[in-house]
Amino acid sequence: MSCKRLCLMFLVLCFASAGCISFDTKPDPTRYFALTSLPRSSRPTQDAAGTNDLALGLGPIKIPGYLDRPQFVTRISQNRFAISENDRWAEPLDDNFLRVLSQDISILLQTDRIVTYPWERSQQPKYQVQVEVLRFEPNAEQSVELWARWSIIDSAKKTISVKESYLTQPAKDKSVETSVAAMSAAVSDLSKEIASAIGALTVAQRP
Repeated sequence: MSCKRLCLMFLVLCFASAGCISFDTKPDPTRYFALTSLPRSSRPTQDAAGTNDLALGLGPIKIPGYLDRPQFVTRISQNRFAISENDRWAEPLDDNFLRVLSQDISILLQTDRIVTYPWERSQQPKYQVQVEVLRFEPNAEQSVELWARWSIIDSAKKTISVKESYLTQPAKDKSVETSVAAMSAAVSDLSKEIASAIGALTVAQRP
């Protein structure tokens, strides 16, 4: 058998082996998660009847750099984190946070006139809520911490109030799925505090 034929047979066997290997690939272990909003049937905030026509702007939302990544982050200790390569956010966390906060507040205040940052000039809201997230992750004790500083700004760009919220939610176990559910509940708790503050401002300005 000639050398050329031997080389040709060797190449054919190599390609055939590579083809077999390609059909035996392992499934992608990556799992994707997202925060979820309150159910539409949730009870509105007290005095929500006066906020139906309220134009409210939400954002921008600022999150810490260590959370600004697709991977899911868990706080192992005060100064140590675990980053999962297989558990990831289905969308950027700040976008997901803003969307869910908007949905929750819309439900609580019974208003559809909510715009998210950035908005057009023609959509100038009566109040704007900016949120700086200082901490937002599960810890080793199966508890989620949400620490946020938020401010309410009126249409004249005047800061009306600045507040901090420190909220915790227990997770049923150490799984990422239950941790994300607890994180969603923490965002809902934050939305209730913000909706309550907005509702109180609306009541105070009634004639």
